[in-house]
Amino acid sequence: MESKNNVFVLKELEHFSSVTDAIKAQKLSYEYRVLECEVIEANRRISKQLDIAIASKVFCLQKIRYVEGKPRSIEKTYIDYAMVEGIEHHDFENESFYVVLREQYGLSTNKSEEEILIVDATEEEAELLELDEDNEVLLIKGKSYIDSKVSPLEYFELVSLPSFYRFRSVTPYE
Repeated sequence: MESKNNVFVLKELEHFSSVTDAIKAQKLSYEYRVLECEVIEANRRISKQLDIAIASKVFCLQKIRYVEGKPRSIEKTYIDYAMVEGIEHHDFENESFYVVLREQYGLSTNKSEEEILIVDATEEEAELLELDEDNEVLLIKGKSYIDSKVSPLEYFELVSLPSFYRFRSVTPYE
């Protein structure tokens, strides 16, 4: 059994899986604290990532994931508001974002493209994750897609303790 300070989630690179489900399977305690849950205008970067016009309405959700009482990751997602009108009224401290997308809006992802980086923590990230300012963090950024769409469903950025995620890729040989 992992100690409270050494918990991790194994991410299989071949398919999308729920981090919350992985945490539940390990019988770890978890909770979220929502930092942002609002409709904003897309800036140049977000409009480019989502393939929408600048100043389009975008839903932005940012939350901190606590596991075993410790902050482990900061998750931020952007989605074209035209696809999810009214979503900002959900309680994402107690409701799963992806369950709401699937059950309320009929949206579920089946493909994602992710980039995994190690970067210096910003002052805000260090404070939220209870790190020294000179620490490095894991940054996963990417897009997820719906099967029939060319444009992304969402753009996301996830910052975590480097030890919180472990990655596995299995390549079958023929």
